[in-house]
Amino acid sequence: MKIEEYEKLIRSEIDKVVVSIIENNRVLNISARARAGAEISDWLEEKFVEKTKNHPYLKNTESAPKGKTKNPWDARTYFKLNDHLEEIWIDFKALKVSSADSNPDIGTPNKIIKLISSGKFYLLYIYVYYQEHKNGLKFVTHNNKLTKAYFLKDISSTFRRNPKNQLQVNMSEEPEYRTRAEFIKLLIEKIKESHVRQIEISQKELTKLDNILSKLLEINSESEKAILEKFG
Repeated sequence: MKIEEYEKLIRSEIDKVVVSIIENNRVLNISARARAGAEISDWLEEKFVEKTKNHPYLKNTESAPKGKTKNPWDARTYFKLNDHLEEIWIDFKALKVSSADSNPDIGTPNKIIKLISSGKFYLLYIYVYYQEHKNGLKFVTHNNKLTKAYFLKDISSTFRRNPKNQLQVNMSEEPEYRTRAEFIKLLIEKIKESHVRQIEISQKELTKLDNILSKLLEINSESEKAILEKFG
């Protein structure tokens, strides 16, 4: 089995579980107006753990500890094939379809660097889509699909790191398959590009501050001179 086939199998098995959860729970009694994304994620975590208790491939699934908003994953599972266990981090993203052109934060690059440094690799994003429905919300399709599941390694090449050290990508951009090594190189390149942009912005601001300093000193000098002429 090639790595690409192995990754496709992992993604497919996890996605099938999430799709089945949504198909059986199309409407939720969760307000679509306030912190809906976080509440949907919490709900999905619990359902995902329940659904994978006796799964043929997914083992020892757990949800993020409650109250720990900085946990690096929403759910963690282990994909078992033959005698190999692969740790998989899952990040659920609940997106309102009316914001289909938004650029949500998808996590800090430090998280994936730490994961890869530990000898692991796979962070799987699963997008689910919703809209307001009566007093709650309803899961809906986007581009004719209930979910979009992709590994961070296959993220659209349009992604970027912002000044808050968060990775961002437009929610409508489609993933692009690449090898693990290609992703590592691309990730570091994107981080470097971000720092270069920040340096350029800072250099412009430093130049502005030098000009402001000269102007303020000049104005202040004239102001002091006028005082001295009146009272000297």
